[in-house]
Amino acid sequence: MTGAAASGRSVWIFLALTCLLSWPVWVASGVLPRGGTGAYDARWLVAQIGVFGPSLAALIISATLGPERLRSSLRALPIFLLPLALPGLLVARASPPGVAAFPPDASVAAVAVAGIVGVYFSCRNRGFLGPATGEPQPRPDGRWLLLSAAFMPALFLGAWTLVHLGGGDFRILALEGGLLRAAWTLLVCLAHNLLLGGSLGEEIGWRGFLLPELMKRTPPLAASFAVGLAWGLWHLPVDVSVGFGLTGAGAVLGRVLYAIPLSVLFTWIFLGSRGSVLCALLLHTSLNVMGDLGLSRYEATERMFVLFVVAAAVVVAVRSRVFREARAGPPGDPPGPVPHE
Repeated sequence: MTGAAASGRSVWIFLALTCLLSWPVWVASGVLPRGGTGAYDARWLVAQIGVFGPSLAALIISATLGPERLRSSLRALPIFLLPLALPGLLVARASPPGVAAFPPDASVAAVAVAGIVGVYFSCRNRGFLGPATGEPQPRPDGRWLLLSAAFMPALFLGAWTLVHLGGGDFRILALEGGLLRAAWTLLVCLAHNLLLGGSLGEEIGWRGFLLPELMKRTPPLAASFAVGLAWGLWHLPVDVSVGFGLTGAGAVLGRVLYAIPLSVLFTWIFLGSRGSVLCALLLHTSLNVMGDLGLSRYEATERMFVLFVVAAAVVVAVRSRVFREARAGPPGDPPGPVPHE
């Protein structure tokens, strides 16, 4: 079997395995009928196992590609299980209604484990190999690291500001109650979203495996569209049950149409950072955390944010050197360095 054929086979196996690891767990957990509401209880914790489907699928496939990759996957497995035990079990035992109501022990555990995860996926750890490339994590330029943490919040807060220009009070509940309390609440929200908000469970799959695999034979923009399609459809059981702006098939289509431009932006950051999984984790976390901060007029801001994402994706796709100059390399080549914007 040729390298391209083997890579294509791995992609299809990854997509099938991701759905098999996620969808039955979500259904069995019993959280789907709750329509996106409910406490962070035992059912919520079971559902989080399914959220790790993409990353676990990537590790499983990578483990079959050689002894070094097998050892890397086995070393990484406890990193994925640890958040479910700490702080996951502590949170589920308390069943708080939101992140701001986490008990102190769960909050401290979340921050501590998030620190461990950050170090593990950084360039300091030469033992973690990219699931698709088999290479250690690169050292991203500091500007790309900062961009991965600040870009999505800047877009979201820009949309939030625009929504409020017609009237209404600017309020962020998480930042109320004094400087130290606000800083701690923000830190806990970031830690929680890194560990159990989708970032860790998804990014090793979408950007750590699927995107580099697709780029072995397709340009970055086409690969971004394909990842966005897969990323959107992976949410299908959730969107059919809970909705996503619309209901039923409209929710599924809406998710895909949102995920594709979002995927373009993720590719831009990922390739600009020379293929850093840590930057992908930071980008995903910085996006998801916005929902836990208690922003006023949040739903209207979400709708405006989608327009901002589409506009930013178009600009990046047309003008960024990542998409103009990056080309799909021969099979096995990791994403190379990209000139600074």
